[in-house]
Amino acid sequence: MTRTDPVSTVSEPAGSDGQRFLWGVIGAFACFIYGYSSGIVAGAQLYITGDFDLGTTEQGAVVSIFLIGAAIGALAGRVSERIGRRSALGLSGVLFGVGLGLAVVAPGLGVLLVARTVQGLASGIASAVVPVYLSEISTHRIRGRLGSLNQLMVTAGLLVSYLVSLAFADAGDWRWMFGAGLVGVAVPLLGLPVMRESPAWTRRRATSAADTEAARASSGLRSLLTPGVRPALVTGLALCALQQLCGINAVMYFAPTIIQSTGLNASNSILYSVYIGALNLVMTLVSIHLVDRWGRRPLMLLSVGLMLVALIPLGANFVWDLPAHSEVALVCLLAYVAAFAIGCGPVVWLLLSEVFPPEQRSLGISVCTTVNWLANFLVNQFFLTLVEGIGQGQTFWLFGVVCLIGLVYVARFVPETKGRSDDEIAAVLHTASSRP
Repeated sequence: MTRTDPVSTVSEPAGSDGQRFLWGVIGAFACFIYGYSSGIVAGAQLYITGDFDLGTTEQGAVVSIFLIGAAIGALAGRVSERIGRRSALGLSGVLFGVGLGLAVVAPGLGVLLVARTVQGLASGIASAVVPVYLSEISTHRIRGRLGSLNQLMVTAGLLVSYLVSLAFADAGDWRWMFGAGLVGVAVPLLGLPVMRESPAWTRRRATSAADTEAARASSGLRSLLTPGVRPALVTGLALCALQQLCGINAVMYFAPTIIQSTGLNASNSILYSVYIGALNLVMTLVSIHLVDRWGRRPLMLLSVGLMLVALIPLGANFVWDLPAHSEVALVCLLAYVAAFAIGCGPVVWLLLSEVFPPEQRSLGISVCTTVNWLANFLVNQFFLTLVEGIGQGQTFWLFGVVCLIGLVYVARFVPETKGRSDDEIAAVLHTASSRP
């Protein structure tokens, strides 16, 4: 299958790199709200539990139903092939508004679960559509930086959610923790008229009816298994599984519990989340600065390698109660988060937007994003069960094993994509996938 660079083979929307960044920021703001909706529940749940008299099962449902909704929403992200990237992001914004608004007025657990499901659907659509849109409006000069905007927005949304939770913590007003997110919803909706539609999508819509039928045949699920696309699918699925099974969201969601188990004072759990969220954001900015200089592959190898290095002493700290137990655990946790944010966080999404051919990009990213959300659900659903069953230190070592496998996989099978056209990426992917 012939692959060409989407930027060079379609009618680009007129505009400078600066204008493209503006369109990208507006589009990626949907990922800001996704980060906010994902993170705000950590602080809000401290007070929802008391107001609605929730047991542990109900508490878990408030978190997990969001992830299930997001997995469904990621597959629904294919709607952008019919209505366009801009309209799909507008739909995501409307769903965010409905989901956050329902949470504000929820009279009980049932409506709150519906609200979290709708927020998840919106997040899934955003996570599937934003990488496609960013890749299709970018040029070679800014592809790395622009393609990393979605993860930057997610980390910014997480940090803002922690700060909002902290601001409303004294009053215990969880409804306004959700309600504050409605301010962010206005940004992508009001910015839609400023955004330009993806040139790749516009070109496909302009084809004849016969060409459209051919395009549909080439973009069905079976097309992902053709020899020309299969290496990209395998790479995308492996990277999405690695990004979640390394345990990052277990650490992010359960950081206060983990820190408290080291002996440090975790009475202000939301404040600890703010520190970790700020570190996550700063290191994501560092990644964006480096990704077009160092390349994708070096950052991935550095990231996964450093995560492995941090997880080994972190696990040992819990198994053998090392000297300076609390301080060692805190340093290892911070190093682990920083290592993830400099590579595995943003670069995976950038690689997803680069490895698939233009015709299969939207479908391929939707499928991989769905797997990402499902892996996220599995890790968070069973993290505490693993800790109880095999021990906290051993659980971190298990995450370390995943990082070791991921490190070997990236080293052997993930090629550098920096500065390469789609044809060149297809060739190096095929070569890498053929290695014994």
